[in-house]
Amino acid sequence: MKPSTFAGLIVATVVVGALAVTAYQVNNRVARPKASGTPLVANLASRGQQVAKIEIRQGDGGITLARGPEGWYLADRGGYPAKTEPVKALLVRLAEADLVEPKTRVPDRFGLLELEDPATKGAKSRLVRLLGEKGNTIAEVIVGKKRVDAFGASRAGTYVRRPGDEQTWLASADIDASANVRDWVQAAVLDLPLAKVNAVTVSVPGEEPLKITRDAAGGPSPKFNLAGLPEDKKLKEGQSVDAIARSASTLDLDDVRKADTSAQPDAGTVTIESDGGLKVVLALRKAGDDTWATVTATGDGDAKAQAEEITKKTAGWEYKLPSGKAAGLLKRRADLVEGS
Repeated sequence: MKPSTFAGLIVATVVVGALAVTAYQVNNRVARPKASGTPLVANLASRGQQVAKIEIRQGDGGITLARGPEGWYLADRGGYPAKTEPVKALLVRLAEADLVEPKTRVPDRFGLLELEDPATKGAKSRLVRLLGEKGNTIAEVIVGKKRVDAFGASRAGTYVRRPGDEQTWLASADIDASANVRDWVQAAVLDLPLAKVNAVTVSVPGEEPLKITRDAAGGPSPKFNLAGLPEDKKLKEGQSVDAIARSASTLDLDDVRKADTSAQPDAGTVTIESDGGLKVVLALRKAGDDTWATVTATGDGDAKAQAEEITKKTAGWEYKLPSGKAAGLLKRRADLVEGS
């Protein structure tokens, strides 16, 4: 046999062998049986109606959901109404989840799966506790990060472990257990059509109020003007009163609590006037680095029903604004106008 032919056979043998090993590895991975079929929470499907409260803790924050006669609500936020869908989804996913693949038992590696101690400051893990009517514990589980496509296309799994147990697992469910309030409630507090907003007035303590009016041209995406702007003045480059009007017309919450009726709007007020006579006032106040707002709506004629609808939702509540929202609203003339 020629040396070149012999060398070719060796190469072919190596290639075929490598392909065989690769094929075995792929097939073995795909066909690998479940490491465990143990339910994450035993018999939860039959005990779901016994769950009266859900606690989710992450670092120094968290939420408590409770079941009431009219549905779920935030027990630690004064009883603010919660959406039913995400609560139901959480319970269903916990009931369906099986422990299918054991992972690390080394505590120093828990953070890689976001399964570290949930009480630790800055923790990404979340402790989920399901409680009964009398405060009895139905289930406890630490929920970590998701593993996308863990069980095929569009089938995610979630890393979990039980409190006090060093064994971590990949569970066969896509578990959403956010500790953020906005993920459990209707986050949109106010949503006024921009095309119907005809004026926005921004009042900051110690500053001249800014009034922004809709351009006469109107349209679905109207332009706004700063009222009283002298002809020899112009807005600073990069500043736009359109952005203020857009920001004022919508309000999403980051958190919610019972309103303090004795508190003063020390940060300022934003008044939105809409076609038809609707007037909405956002009263803003500072609490540390956060800004909170109460919402008041009034209106006559066609706007009365809309005002009542807004009031029904917002009366007695105070909403924490998303980061940067207050700065986008509470503009001073010096912020907008050159030479002011």
